[in-house]
Amino acid sequence: MLKFFKRMEKTRNVLLVIFSVLLVLSMIVFGALSSNQASAILTTSSETAATIAGEYVTVGELATQVQQIQQNARQQAPTATQMVDGRIREEMIKHEAERLGLTASDAELAERIREANQSPDGKPIDQDLYNQNAVAQAGSVAKFEDGIRNGISEGKLQAFVTSGVTVSEEEVLNDYKRKNTKFNLSYVPISAADLAQKITPSDEELNSYFEENKKDYYIGLPQKKISYIFLETTKVGEKLEIPEADLKAQYDKLKEENKQLGVNVQEIVLRVPKEEFDAEVLAKANELIEKLKKESDTVTEEKFAETAKGQSENPNTAVNGGRVKGLVKRANDPAKQDDPYQRILNMEEGQVTEPVKFGSNYYILRRGKAESRSFEDMKKELDVSARNTKAYTANAELAGRVAEELKKSKDVNQTAAKFASEANMSVDTMVYETGYVKPGDEVDMIGVSQDFEQAVNLLTEKGAIGDKFQVSLKKSKDADPVSGFAIPVLVDVKDPRDAEFDEVKDRVAEAVKIKQAKEKLEETAKKIASSAESASGLNSSATTNGLEAKELKDFILGSPLGEGPTATTSEALEEKIYELKKGEVTKEPIKIGDNYYVVGVNDRTEADMEDFAKQRDQLVQQMLQGKRGQVFSDYLAAVRQRMEKAGEIKIYKDALAKVDAFAQENAPPPQPQQPQMPQMPNGQQIPPEIMEQLQRQQQQQAPPPPPQGQ
Repeated sequence: MLKFFKRMEKTRNVLLVIFSVLLVLSMIVFGALSSNQASAILTTSSETAATIAGEYVTVGELATQVQQIQQNARQQAPTATQMVDGRIREEMIKHEAERLGLTASDAELAERIREANQSPDGKPIDQDLYNQNAVAQAGSVAKFEDGIRNGISEGKLQAFVTSGVTVSEEEVLNDYKRKNTKFNLSYVPISAADLAQKITPSDEELNSYFEENKKDYYIGLPQKKISYIFLETTKVGEKLEIPEADLKAQYDKLKEENKQLGVNVQEIVLRVPKEEFDAEVLAKANELIEKLKKESDTVTEEKFAETAKGQSENPNTAVNGGRVKGLVKRANDPAKQDDPYQRILNMEEGQVTEPVKFGSNYYILRRGKAESRSFEDMKKELDVSARNTKAYTANAELAGRVAEELKKSKDVNQTAAKFASEANMSVDTMVYETGYVKPGDEVDMIGVSQDFEQAVNLLTEKGAIGDKFQVSLKKSKDADPVSGFAIPVLVDVKDPRDAEFDEVKDRVAEAVKIKQAKEKLEETAKKIASSAESASGLNSSATTNGLEAKELKDFILGSPLGEGPTATTSEALEEKIYELKKGEVTKEPIKIGDNYYVVGVNDRTEADMEDFAKQRDQLVQQMLQGKRGQVFSDYLAAVRQRMEKAGEIKIYKDALAKVDAFAQENAPPPQPQQPQMPQMPNGQQIPPEIMEQLQRQQQQQAPPPPPQGQ
């Protein structure tokens, strides 16, 4: 009888396991079906998102468009507002063309199709292939041909609207002079941040500000003082030997693109003068690309150069056929990942990008020839990369042993001394202690580090010792950070409380400095401008007011003024610079954003009139095209305003919000960012291919995790 019950118990357990598995699977399947069902419901929704001259744009249409873009192109779709704006533009053009009798005829449509599909050998169009391509591009032959018809109609409408647009010789000449006159400048950027560095508030001012704003300095989280042992990876790596044969083997395994010194690039730059002209400039960019790729998907250097000279609005590169100075290299700095030039590194020679929006410009880029490096050229960085990787593995293992020893000895200095020789360091360069810090604080030498905060967060009792974690130390202001592992010990804890003045004095001082700097910003700018009698005297005037003048040679209007991310320009600034003669300085400061600029011209080189004579016809056409585009954009803006006022255009924001939510929920996964690479001694990054190989080696060499419970 007992055996019978035991068998029943085993059977029951098996049934429970099977039932649990089926339940989980059904939940997964149901969740997937629910998600797919929700998508299907929205893509077939007939809810109105917008009405345009009697035409309806539904939520389903927009959601379907989003789905196609995100599934096929694997990129985030435009916002619903942007898509609706595109539809509004299409319908306005169609509506206006019909009203003015400018709709493309069947004969014009047929002629355009024949031109676009003509065979090099003169054979007639393959109707089946044409239909197949049309369906693939637009969903149906009718929609495809409607798109072509609308394009022809737009051209006829634009020609009609802009038929009276002309450009004078004087306009072209003045524009050429403005874009090709070069200036050697002295300039003083006046910002609150710069002025703040020269201000020294009194203790009375600091105390007064602190008392008035004490609530802003309340410490709402526990503060911890941490002692830690630091093990520098580079120091461990200095003892390693890397055979040259290993480096040569790594070099031979590299793909050709990872042996590149860089890639030659050509560009066509189209500026967007105002936000409302964005669609026009984008349309022009697409038109140029279509012409470039009419005969082949790849474009020759000569053909691209010819177009760049006539169409690019960057005078620095247009004159050289769009050739960008220097070579484009892969940027491993995350802040540079959106650099448009990085696109070409994943392309083949001769290929051309789609229009790439960056800042207020559209870029069309062509990849040119790549320049390669030999084994001898790369030998040093291969050695550094291999050494860094092996050092990382060795240091990780060493840090684990140091942590175990520290947990036994409970003595930071004693433990550091025991491993100092193996770490290739001295005790005083291994042991450090922080002040009282909380999450989000800037920790001395470490900065704000999530790894540090996560490791410290687990320590709750005095004397508690944590596990190793990765960290970078910046031991002085001018020193490069050094990477390694650290093992933390909790020294003391302070509970949440009102801050004492001394522990937030630096923060208070910065706040007071910025406050006082903002109050005297405009006054200082005016003093510098009024006291500088000439460009040569600008630095003296700036120095008197605690600032410094900077120099910039061969400045061309349209280029940013300044250095780094703060570089900027404006129409007012460019107008003032162009008006200045040699030796003159702006008598009033020019405000751009929150900052002021005072500018002097040390020298100016007028535009070359011989070059103007050579380029005149091209420049006339370029300016004429630009003016026509602007007139047409203004015309469409007026049409839209009129139609909105008459109630012929209506947009339903709640419906658009549903589409945007749908796009967010179904967004493609983000492209994986390349890991931060170790730095070469000369500041260059180690190629990703090398790092990938060495990381695989590291994973193979890494010791297995300890069994659970140990």
